[in-house]
Amino acid sequence: MGRARELRTDQRLWWQQIALPRRVRAARTNILHVPGFDAPRWKPCPVVLTVHDLIGMLFPQNLPPVARFYWSRWLPLSVRWADRIIADSEHTRHDICRLMGIPHDRIAVIPLGVGPEFHPIDDPRLLDSTRTQYGLPDRFILYLGTLEPRKGIDTLIRSYGQMASDVEHDLVVAGKRGWYTEPLFALVRELELEGRVHFAGYVPDALLPALLSLADLFVFPSRYEGFGLPPLEAMACGTPVITSNASSLPEVVGGAGMMVPPDDVPALSAALSQALESCSLRDELINKGLARASQFTWEATAQRTLEVYQDLIA
Repeated sequence: MGRARELRTDQRLWWQQIALPRRVRAARTNILHVPGFDAPRWKPCPVVLTVHDLIGMLFPQNLPPVARFYWSRWLPLSVRWADRIIADSEHTRHDICRLMGIPHDRIAVIPLGVGPEFHPIDDPRLLDSTRTQYGLPDRFILYLGTLEPRKGIDTLIRSYGQMASDVEHDLVVAGKRGWYTEPLFALVRELELEGRVHFAGYVPDALLPALLSLADLFVFPSRYEGFGLPPLEAMACGTPVITSNASSLPEVVGGAGMMVPPDDVPALSAALSQALESCSLRDELINKGLARASQFTWEATAQRTLEVYQDLIA
C-alpha cells in the first residue's frame, strides 16, 4: 500500500465529488460508506456517512479561510445528501440535529473503540527507548493530541504554571502542530516555563502506549470533542485521566476520570495537584479507567456499523 497523505481542500473536493463516485459506479458497489465527513452529491448507490464532529461549524475561527469554507459551508450540504449518518457520540448526534435539521432517526450513534495494543506497558527497554527518543523527563504530566486552540492547551499551561513550583513533574505536550500554535510557545515564554514544559512533537501510533504508560497523569482539557479518543487510550494504558466536562467527553470518560469545566484555570490546577498528591486517588482512577476502557472495543464498533448497512439494504 502507498503511504496515506493529507489532501488539500481542492484535492479533497475533486476526489470526493468526481473520482470517488466514478470508482464506486465502476465497481457496482451496493453501499458506499464514507468515514470522513463528506458525501458525494452524485450517488451511484446508497451512502452511509460518518460525522465525527462539527468543529468546522462550531469553531470556524480556528481554521484557515479555505478550510473554514469547506467545513462550515460544504459539510452541512454533504450531510443532507447521505442516506444514513453515523455519529461517534450522542453529543455529536444532538449537534447534527440542532444545527442541520437532520431527523434524529437518520443518525446512528456508534462509539469508537480502543485497540488491544493500548495496555499498560512494562517493558523497560521500550519505555527507556521512548523516553530517550523524545527527551522525556523522569516524572511528567502528559497532553496528547493536535496542537490547536480548541484543545485548551493554553488553559493547561496556565494551570500547570500555578502549581509547577510545588511539584517535581514537568509538563509534556505531544502531538503534531495544527493551526495558530505560536501563542502556545509565547505563553510558555511569558510564564517562564521553558525548562518545565516540553513539546515532544508528533508521536507515531506504535509508540503511543509506551508514551501513555510513562506518564503519571494524562490531561485533556479540550473545549470540544466529537468523541475524545486520547483519554480512552490513556485509561486503557492505566494512566489516570483529567479532562474537561465539555461536549462528548463525559460520555467517554464517565466516572472513571476527574472532570473540570473547560477554561477554568484554578479548577484544573487544583485537580492536577490533587491527582499528583493522593496515591489512593491515583489508584482509584487507574482501576476505574481500565474498567471503563474495556467497554469500548472496535469489534463492537464494527458490529453496530454492520447493522447500519443491513438496515439500509433492507
